[in-house]
Amino acid sequence: MIIKFSDTKTDTQGDRPLVLKRIINQSHTDSISLTWVTLFGRHEKVVNAISDRVYYIVNGEADFEIGDNEKGSVTGGDVVLIPKDVPYVFEGHMTYVVMNSPGYIPDSDKIVP
Repeated sequence: MIIKFSDTKTDTQGDRPLVLKRIINQSHTDSISLTWVTLFGRHEKVVNAISDRVYYIVNGEADFEIGDNEKGSVTGGDVVLIPKDVPYVFEGHMTYVVMNSPGYIPDSDKIVP
């Protein structure tokens, strides 16, 4: 299956400071999802009990905090792995691709205070 980036709808996600394109989603497969995102600010702290996540940073920069201990900065070409059940937060100005396995289920992120 070939999926054209230009054929994918651009969307937002509530009040989060981002725009996204859900390139591979539940209409294609439940096994994996792939979303292209541009972030311009702080993504609140969330945890997902369903999926492991891989973030590939296309360009820009951001600071991630993963779990209780790991903090770090990322730039274009870096990769961040978030295991399921691990809370995380990030902030910056970047474009990234996030892959979820199994695929992302809408509203499965839980905000962590």
